[in-house]
Amino acid sequence: MMLYELDGVKRIHGGRAIVDIERLAIETGRIYALTGPNGAGKTTLLQMLAFLEAPDVGNISFAGSPVLYSEKQLQPLRRRVVLVDQQPILFSMSVYANVEFPLKLRKVAAGARKLAVEEALRRVDMLAFANAKGAHLSGGEIQRVALARALVCRPQVLLLDEPTSNIDKHHQPIIEGLIKNANAEDRISIIFSTHNAQLVEHLADSYLTMEAGKICSFDVKSK
Repeated sequence: MMLYELDGVKRIHGGRAIVDIERLAIETGRIYALTGPNGAGKTTLLQMLAFLEAPDVGNISFAGSPVLYSEKQLQPLRRRVVLVDQQPILFSMSVYANVEFPLKLRKVAAGARKLAVEEALRRVDMLAFANAKGAHLSGGEIQRVALARALVCRPQVLLLDEPTSNIDKHHQPIIEGLIKNANAEDRISIIFSTHNAQLVEHLADSYLTMEAGKICSFDVKSK
């Protein structure tokens, strides 16, 4: 089953197409790496796949249905797809409350929230920081809390913009393991951008290279 289908999609800024994709199909259940130089359009493409930006030209389909960009349709779609930015922002509350926040929005019962938050923090090795404030965390710790906040929602799709860019070498295998487990055990489809060739080799089923907004290569590994 196709997760996303893009047809003639362009995102234009300052008179220039920062994303210009003639056709792209992304399958459900796989891990895709998005590579390319800075300014190639990777982050903008992730924001479009997260339904945070609409194409100026062309069409995007998700799970077989066209995306119409009405607020009525976008709200449930944004609960199925979660984007973790390269420099995520935490709310001015505890680590625990940050991870709990999306579950409160979804009106999950308090007992279930507690179990889910503790498990998510344990998975990213941040349970000991549950009562800490975001302002006191390092960049790598913030990244791991943001990943826990995404995983606790059990999304259908997880989009990651440079997931290991602020992570020290000690914790990079933890992030790799989380991404693998989220795909294999939680059955979450994952698309991540990266400059880390090792991450691509370790994780990706398929990898796309972007240059000047276009997909210039698309390589598929056999599972």
